[in-house]
Amino acid sequence: MKLDGKSIQTAIMQLVEDFKFDPYQILEIVKLWIRSGFKKDFPEYKKSNILVNIENDWAVTIYKELEVIKEIEDEDIHITLPEAKKIREDIKIWEKLLINVTPQKLELSRIAAQAAAQTIKQNLKNIERERFFEKFQNKQWELLKAKVIKVHSDSVILDIEWSAVVLLPDWQIPHRIYETGEEIFVLLKQISKDQWWIVLDITQSTTDYIEAILRKIVPELEEGIIKIEKIARIAGRKTKIIISSTEEKVDPVWVMVGHKWDRINTVLSLLDWEKIDYIEKTDDPIQMIRNCLKPAQIESIELNERKAIVRINEDQKAQAIWKWASNIKLATQLTGYQIEIR
Repeated sequence: MKLDGKSIQTAIMQLVEDFKFDPYQILEIVKLWIRSGFKKDFPEYKKSNILVNIENDWAVTIYKELEVIKEIEDEDIHITLPEAKKIREDIKIWEKLLINVTPQKLELSRIAAQAAAQTIKQNLKNIERERFFEKFQNKQWELLKAKVIKVHSDSVILDIEWSAVVLLPDWQIPHRIYETGEEIFVLLKQISKDQWWIVLDITQSTTDYIEAILRKIVPELEEGIIKIEKIARIAGRKTKIIISSTEEKVDPVWVMVGHKWDRINTVLSLLDWEKIDYIEKTDDPIQMIRNCLKPAQIESIELNERKAIVRINEDQKAQAIWKWASNIKLATQLTGYQIEIR
């Protein structure tokens, strides 16, 4: 492969177009590519520090860098001061001397070009990896808009800002059917990276996801007028949320539900119609248990340490317990009392 100005310029501009990188980044990668190929074709420079310079006219010059020292320790990287002065009179000890080693006919063999191509490919991957990490590192605990691009038997592949991300089974809304092409929101819990991979830890199944959705829909939460005190959730089934108001005249439940139920319907649509109950905070534990078991009508509640004996008519028990005993489970989580229905 001949390394003339036109071929270098064409390669750089093509990489800029394909990867949308800064031209100067691409230029540095191309220098690494030429350096790698040159060392492959000229093994006598394998241990040498080789520098590549590309001029404004795209002409390529290759230099061997030597450090000026008193006594040579390694002739591939060192040169004595007397020898260095033969090349450049004003050079001093410990300075770097560049020696032009550009071949008269600058071209790479097929094998060298292939090896160099692997180098440039790896460097491009590294840049993409770092760019991906920088894009998301400041978005932890934020909602991200995603599009479903593929559904496997257990995992869902999402497109998030032009990057493919996997929503694992444990972090999906249980029983939800994800459709290719639909747009959803996910919560970015964490972004992590190691030597090879960057992982976006995303979820739809936690209480944090519920809170993030609510904060997106209800501005009074961000304004501090309404506060979320506690959330208990059985993902895909039911969620109960204790809320309070910092302003006496503001009804927190009404604010969360919205005019003509518009806010609650928006939230439910994003949660695949998972049932949500809003419960206004009270410091009275008996009243709190009553509120958590609504709409069931409670006859009496007896507290014994951290246990609550709830007496209720037979025709109200189904509403108090609800499907999968979710009402009892969530009320227990919210109140801290072990609830027993009698």
